Amino acid sequence: MFGTGSRFQVRSVPKRYLGVLLGALAAVLPPLAAPCPAAALPTGGFLGTSFGIYLTERLVAEGFEKERVEALLADPRGEILKTTLTYAIVYRETKADYSHFLDPDRLGRARRFLREKEAVLREAERQFQVPAEITAAILMIESDFGNFRKLHRTFNVFATLVWADQPENFETVRRHVRKRVPEAGDEKIQQRAGKKARWGYEQLVVLLRIADREGADPFLLEGSWAGAFGLPQFIPTSYWDYAVDGNDDRRVDLFDVDDAIYSIGNYLKRFGWKSGLTEEKKKAVLRRYNNSGLYVDTVLAAAARLESG
Repeated sequence: MFGTGSRFQVRSVPKRYLGVLLGALAAVLPPLAAPCPAAALPTGGFLGTSFGIYLTERLVAEGFEKERVEALLADPRGEILKTTLTYAIVYRETKADYSHFLDPDRLGRARRFLREKEAVLREAERQFQVPAEITAAILMIESDFGNFRKLHRTFNVFATLVWADQPENFETVRRHVRKRVPEAGDEKIQQRAGKKARWGYEQLVVLLRIADREGADPFLLEGSWAGAFGLPQFIPTSYWDYAVDGNDDRRVDLFDVDDAIYSIGNYLKRFGWKSGLTEEKKKAVLRRYNNSGLYVDTVLAAAARLESG
């Protein structure tokens, strides 16, 4: 080091030579690396990408026609969803997520819904033994009786979950996950991404089968960042197995109130709901609808308040 007793002395450079010196240094020193921008999430379709090739092979192996799959993946509406990456891979819920469902305004709308749809609710209760207040509480929480629209293309939600498990996308996935859960470690993110990808692929396949059966455009179905849709927020496998026609129009439309009411009743009955259940058994059945203790407690608390008037 050069201390005060050193024989070497640092002299100032005259200003007239400073520009020349800096130019010479710039000529011999390597340029500084520009900061790397965060990778943009894919938009405008998936055909021709490594992910598109991977997904095409898997869907064709499921029995879907290659031309149909390629046309779907070429659709410019296809994109990877930031919200799904941020929330769905590693999810952390808080009490605040559900506490507002018990406020007077929400419960007031639920009481009005009970009055307006009383005939349908009571008939569904007779068939499925699910109290009208339970059904109303679920519809209030899931979609505010259809007033809360969740505008994420369901196809893209499940495509995003499958995309998130591709090794080349891990850095991008980690960056989005840690925006909400900063303490999430690499191993946990990788494990969760793998689990969600397997689930997401299953839902994607069923979604396409539903679209084929109904002659519908899969990109037109919109729902939550988690992939649920309609007033009762069913995922595709739940729709396929439990959704029913509640208004005798020979269609099952979960954006129709009557179909939504009957489908909730059928779902809960199929998982064991019946008259005379204990509180613990009610909770066990409701956990099959949404595996959250906070959710289950809120449904039961709302239903109790609705029943008491």
